[in-house]
Amino acid sequence: MPTAEFDTLTAAQELRASGISEAQAAAIVQAVRSAVTTHAASRTDVAEVSAKIDAARAEAKAENAALRADLYRVMWIQGVGVVTVIASLMVISGAFSGR
Repeated sequence: MPTAEFDTLTAAQELRASGISEAQAAAIVQAVRSAVTTHAASRTDVAEVSAKIDAARAEAKAENAALRADLYRVMWIQGVGVVTVIASLMVISGAFSGR
């Protein structure tokens, strides 16, 4: 991960000018520099995460489409089965016998 710009000399000078001891100023500057350079995300980092999110979204859409197709197929088969059972019951009961 690339480091962010942080002017340690200027920061230390400003802290010293405000009355902080040299040791404290050095410790504060080091802590801030470490935080800035360790936790800063670069544009490349953000682009990589964005690309991963886009890929995951595309994969989820494809999986959703496949599941939807499977669901429609199962519903159609069940519908045909229900119609077949109803027609069979009507034939057995004599509904088509003309009575």
